This record gives sequence, C-alpha cells and structure tokens, in this order.
Amino acid sequence: MVPKHILTLTYVDGGRMWSNFINMDVLFSADNDPTGSQAKGGNQAVEFYGLYRGNLSLNMATRSQAFTIGPVLRDVSMQIGFDANTKNTEFAPAKKLLVFGPNFHFNVPGFLNIALHVAREWNNNGIVDKPVNFDTTFEAEMVWSTPLGFTGLPLKFQGFFNVVAPKGRDGFVANTKTEVLTEPRLTLDVGALAFDKPNKLDVSLGYQYWLNKFGNNHETVPGSLASTVFVGARYHF
Repeated sequence: MVPKHILTLTYVDGGRMWSNFINMDVLFSADNDPTGSQAKGGNQAVEFYGLYRGNLSLNMATRSQAFTIGPVLRDVSMQIGFDANTKNTEFAPAKKLLVFGPNFHFNVPGFLNIALHVAREWNNNGIVDKPVNFDTTFEAEMVWSTPLGFTGLPLKFQGFFNVVAPKGRDGFVANTKTEVLTEPRLTLDVGALAFDKPNKLDVSLGYQYWLNKFGNNHETVPGSLASTVFVGARYHF
C-alpha cells in the first residue's frame, strides 16, 4: 500500500461550438514509493499527470440538429486531446498520449459522455534506459455526473471509466494487456448545504480500481493492480 496526497487543478470552459477540459494532478507519495535516486532513504516520489480534451460540437458546426437523436443523444462532438505524465522513480515514466475520435453526449440528468478514440502513446522505461513507442490502439472514455435529488441533499454520483486496448509490446518486450481504470465517487456540495453558496466547496468519497496499470499484466508485474479508497475536498473559483 502506498499512501498519497494529491493536488488537483481543473479548468473547464465551453462556448457554443468548442469546449475545453484541462486537469492537472500532482501526486506526493509516502516513503515506501521512493525516487529513483533513493538508495539510502529520505525522498518520496512525486508524479505529475496532465490531461487536455477539446470538443467540437457537430450540431453547432453544421448549424443543425442532425446529431441529436430523439431522447437519447443531445449532441455528438469530435474530441481531440493529449495526456502527459512524469514521475521521478527508477522507472522514470514520461508518457505522451494523443487521442482523437467522436464523443457522444447522452440526454440524461446531469451528463453522460462516451468518447471512442484512436490513441497513440510514447513513453520511457528508465530501468532498461530506452524510450518506448507503443502501437496505435483503441480506447474508450466515459464520464458522468448524476444529481441524487431523491436524497434531499446536494449530492451527485460522478466519475469516469476508461478502457485501453492492448498497444503492442512494452519496454521489457512483453505484450501489453487491456487496461481498465475507473473512479466512481459521491460528491456533496458543502457550500450549498452549509453556506447557501452552491458550486463553491464540495467533498468527495470515492473508489479507484486500476486493472493492468499502464498495460502491464497484473498477474506477473507487481503494482499493476490498484484498489484505492479516497476522500477529497475541492474549491471552485
């Protein structure tokens, strides 16, 4: 088990035709997740993970409702994005990921979006001291936020669910596996509940499950299966 403190910065905006989502995480590990230079103890690993997704509304781009399907779909957008990651461990990952594909916006309370991507990743393996160029593959990303009004509280069920298909061989020349990462959480709007200021301060209780982390086989590679309960607080500027 590796305890971590995580600082997250999120930015969201949206116009009639284009929207942006940016998320940046800085993860501070405990002593049992050392830096790559730690031979005698004393340093904890620090990881950075940044993500961008941009969406072009096809309804707005075509000035029509051609991509609204009855009560099922609100819109379809074309999504482009990238991920960037680094961590100062012996493995020294340096992930760079490009994704592109349609994003389906379902007509539900709150929102439910499912994106289907072509994805290409470049990374690094510091143990064998070489860069790794993975094969182009398929990935799916689902995000949701649903109000739970029946509770009588300003409570939401939120989260994401990602699947990445095998992407060729890794830096150890082993075949990669299908990767699954999900993070459902319950989010309470404390600002609305206690201070009559909605969408300012919320707290969350969530669970993260990560199978075949980074495409590694969880049956043979230690650390490739993660099961984590977390609590968090978020302030909205």
